[in-house]
Amino acid sequence: MSSVKKFPVFKIIVILLLVAIVISLVSVFLTLKQREKVKVYRKRALVADSLSIDFPNLELDNYIVNVLKKAGYEVDFFYGSEVDLKLYSELTNYSLVILRVHGGKAVVKTPEGVVIRVNGLFTGLPWSEEYSYLKTAWLVARARPYGLNKTYLAVLPRFFEVYLRSKFSEDSVVIVASCYSLFTEEIADTLAEKGLSIFIGWEGAVSL
Repeated sequence: MSSVKKFPVFKIIVILLLVAIVISLVSVFLTLKQREKVKVYRKRALVADSLSIDFPNLELDNYIVNVLKKAGYEVDFFYGSEVDLKLYSELTNYSLVILRVHGGKAVVKTPEGVVIRVNGLFTGLPWSEEYSYLKTAWLVARARPYGLNKTYLAVLPRFFEVYLRSKFSEDSVVIVASCYSLFTEEIADTLAEKGLSIFIGWEGAVSL
């Protein structure tokens, strides 16, 4: 007659507790991994409209935001003076960026006779001499929209090279609805070096 080995009750309880703890830890691990995947593939979009200061079009802004939300994007909307240097330095946080901003161009001749073509994107901030140190480093410029008697702070291609700390996500897109955003390809090329996949802009003036 075979005998059955009996375990003390307290040992059985300990074993069951250990099994429960292991299952709990595995569940937590899988949950965290799932959250990581959600975070990686989450679609974030930025709609930034500093052009609204001079040419407001909230109807258009609301339409774009609503379309993106229906498409499954988490949308951040920045308006007027909210479009600042900090925002431009955080473009890589988004997989889709739509900028409705002033754009400008210049052709500069150096003392050595070298002709330099440059373009920039406006912020919603008025120009101030406090930005002069950035201007000296060719990171920003004092810029005036065509036909308007006011000056704004604008970012130059080198700004993105210096201040974009991270990389764009895969298949990211930047759409710049401004004049001269492709007057040179420097802005597009700089963003491409930061991982951007698609840049859409205009070589010349954009009419309203």
